[in-house]
Parts: sequence; structure tokens; C-alpha cells
Amino acid sequence: MEGTEFCPQCGVPRQFTDNHTWMDNGVIVQSGDRRHRLVLVESANLDNLFRGIEEIIGLPIERIVIETKRRATREYIDRLVPEEVKDMVSRKEFDMNLLIQANNNIARLMGYGDVRLVGWRYEQDQEDYLRERVRNPYSVPLWCGDLAGAVEAVTRRDNDVEYRLLSESEVEINAFPAEHPPQFQGRLELREYPLLEGEVGLERCATCGGPAGLSALKWNLEEGTITDTTTGRRLAMFGPAYQEAVFDELEKELGEDIPRTIVEAQRRFVKSGFYNAREIESEEQFRKLLALRGLGNLRALDLEGNRLRARVENAALHLMLVGLLQGYLETVTGRRSSVDWELSPEGVLELEATSL
Repeated sequence: MEGTEFCPQCGVPRQFTDNHTWMDNGVIVQSGDRRHRLVLVESANLDNLFRGIEEIIGLPIERIVIETKRRATREYIDRLVPEEVKDMVSRKEFDMNLLIQANNNIARLMGYGDVRLVGWRYEQDQEDYLRERVRNPYSVPLWCGDLAGAVEAVTRRDNDVEYRLLSESEVEINAFPAEHPPQFQGRLELREYPLLEGEVGLERCATCGGPAGLSALKWNLEEGTITDTTTGRRLAMFGPAYQEAVFDELEKELGEDIPRTIVEAQRRFVKSGFYNAREIESEEQFRKLLALRGLGNLRALDLEGNRLRARVENAALHLMLVGLLQGYLETVTGRRSSVDWELSPEGVLELEATSL
């Protein structure tokens, strides 16, 4: 992306650190709206987690994921885009190409992939569409929901979405006007995160003020990727409330066993070797890692013998975190385990995993 300024000391795009604030309690928030929390996580974990859930329950969940993300994105963009802009779009007084390009540039910055406009039509009838191609998508179903929801918010019209895979690394997504299925109409109840104070104390870049730990990340804005150079794993930044909404919708649609299914799917993914158990050998190192990613404030981590205990304040994506730590324990011990956890109304996660 032309014109992008990078910090000369840590190498992070200035727009990335200017738009986000890393708090001392393990939380990342949008600088302009501190109610909007974000997390920075491995993108390969997302679709692999969805596939793992499908394998366990024997049912497809892609449509639920797309529809939930569509509704969540519409609500977010609806609050973000001023009503005057939406009025101008409705009167065709706004340059849609500029709006689409601005959205695509943000997507690249957040690690969502290389997104390029194929074509669009906006005559406010049923023939309207927005079609884009994405190389290296951070998640196919989440991207579908993102595109449909963004179009809905700006045009104030319901949309559906379809996609076709052009290759293993490229997808074409098309959003178009359509009524929603009855079960996916209405607003979502997005999770709110009550925040406790903390003192993680992330070291800061002296030049841009962002966390110094971000210097280990490499942005390729042409490819739309963020890579952790220490692990080689790709990352993406997004709102945990919208991923939690997907989990809540899955539980609503498929039953109360879904939380344990999510934990189990995550445990299996960790056991596949994607993550390295050495990442939790040092409690302080793991505390800084979680805080850098916005996943919470690790208050305690005890790995002794066949048992792992942890306490995380301001926990985000807690089901994925439970499965992550259970998988870490099994990687270390080489044995299967059981796990129990509790998330308090204050957002405090306490878990205990025990090898069998």
C-alpha cells in the first residue's frame, strides 16, 4: 500500500499502533473507541477450529459462522460509518471506489489477506453486487461474513453472500441483495468485557509507543499478511466479541455441549503440532505473550507433574484458551487429559487440566 509509514525503530505500520491501544491489563482496544476490544491471533487456528468442530459433531457449521459474522460486522460498521456518509451513499453522492479501497487497505493492515475489487454495481435494485478476490484469506467463512456485513451497513440493505475457491490460496466472494433466513434476522447480543485493572508492563517502542514485542512481527501489505518471525506463524487482528458471537450462536443452534466441543477441537489442533509447548515454560514470558495478543492478564500459571492450573483476568476467547492450555499439557506429558474451567462474570478464567 503506497504511503504507508512504518516506525523506523520497531518496523510496525504507524497506522496499526496509532489505531490500537495496548493497556496494562492484557487488553487491546481501538484507540478511538475503547469499548471495542481486539485480539491478535494465529489465523490458521480459525478455519482449522471450525473444521475440527464439524468433525466432532458430524454437521456443517459454515453457514452459521458466515451468518453470525455478517450480523456482527454489520453492527460494528454501522456504528463506525457516520449516518451522513450512509445518506450520501444512498443518494449516490459518495465515491464507492474510494470507500471500497479504504476498507480493503484496512483489511490488509489487519492481516486479512490481499483483497482486490473485481466489480460492483449499485443501482439500489436486486441486480446490485460487490465482488472481490482475496488471496491468503485469514478465514474464508469469516471473510464472507465481513464482506456481506460491511455492504449491509453502508447500503442499509440486507445481503447474502456466496464464494468460490479459485485455488488453495484464493477465493472470490460475491455479496448481493437478499432476505435473511428467519433464524438469522435481528440484532446480535455481543459480549461485553468488564475489565479489571492490571500491571503487565509491556516494554514500549521509544519511537512510536507501541509494544516493543511487535518488532518480531513482519507486515507484508501487498500480501495482506502479518507474520511472527519467531514462530513463522501468520496472525490477524479482529474483535473477540464477534468470534464469541459465533460460538454463542453455535451453542444456541446445536446445543449446550458446544463449549466442550470447541475446547476439544482446539485441543486437537494444538496436538497436531501447530503450537510449541515451550511457549508456556516461563510464566512471565507467557504473560507477556497473552498481553501482546490482547487475550488477557495471566495472573497464575502452575505446571507441576500431571496438572496445569491457570488464572487469567480479562480473558478473551476463553474456550480457545482452555483448549490451548490443555493441548500444551498433553504435549508436555504425552498423555491424554481432562479439563475443567470457570469464567466469572468479571471475565476471570480459572482452569485446571489433569493428565489421565
